[in-house]
Amino acid sequence: MTNRAGTDVRALSWNSFRFVATLLSVVLLGIWVNILSEQLRDKDLWRSIEGLGAGNLFLVGGAVALVGSEYVTRRQRIVENERFERKMDLLRQRQQDLLRSTLTTVCELISKALEIPCNGRYFVAVHENGTTYLQQDRELAVLNIRMPREFGFTRLAVDTPHIVSGKSYRERRPLFEDLPVDHHTLYDTRVAQMIEPTQRWVLSCPVLTLDPRTNRHDESAQPHGVIVFYGVHDVPGADKNARVEFALDYAQQFAEQMSKILTMLVLTEEMVAGHDTQ
Repeated sequence: MTNRAGTDVRALSWNSFRFVATLLSVVLLGIWVNILSEQLRDKDLWRSIEGLGAGNLFLVGGAVALVGSEYVTRRQRIVENERFERKMDLLRQRQQDLLRSTLTTVCELISKALEIPCNGRYFVAVHENGTTYLQQDRELAVLNIRMPREFGFTRLAVDTPHIVSGKSYRERRPLFEDLPVDHHTLYDTRVAQMIEPTQRWVLSCPVLTLDPRTNRHDESAQPHGVIVFYGVHDVPGADKNARVEFALDYAQQFAEQMSKILTMLVLTEEMVAGHDTQ
């Protein structure tokens, strides 16, 4: 409340100064024009201006008041933009905190459904030179299992062979796949250096882009990225397929919520950008 009151007081002060400065410039310039008009009856323009002498102070005063009004207007806009940007940074941080806490909960639910521990990560889609990569978001991760090779993970192209997350991204659907015991031999050297050989399964779900107006999936836009869960133990039990379906459903619900949160952030940024251009 105090910050809001202080902001309102500053805005009122700036607006009052702008009003007074603009009014003063109009009055002073109006007086100068009237005086100049009297001089123009007998002289040309430049001689009339020179003949005004101290009367030109009205012109100077009006110009100074006009410049002051413009300065305050620009300064107010800069301060407001900085304030909006601080709020946007806070909103982004709150969004990240919400997603991280929700990812932790979903990771626990998937672990319970599959009856084995798992890790969870978000990979954001990055587009460069006509190629789409899946890049780790190191802030949005839940790591219950130590996998040393992940430390050097950078990013992978979505069309990298044998990568479940890339397939999930391309096909825009949740996927679960068991990895063969020798899956490490399927990757090229660079990819193999970033994937733990003991990894046994992968569950991946794309975070689809929504149309802000309809809140439906936008088929013309690429997904934001993928949510990936994975572990080093085989899923046990005869009812494995049923439990995998539960896990896929948890991942899909989280991905849908994440899509909505990202869309809300985009709408907010567009609203702020529209405010800045006014």
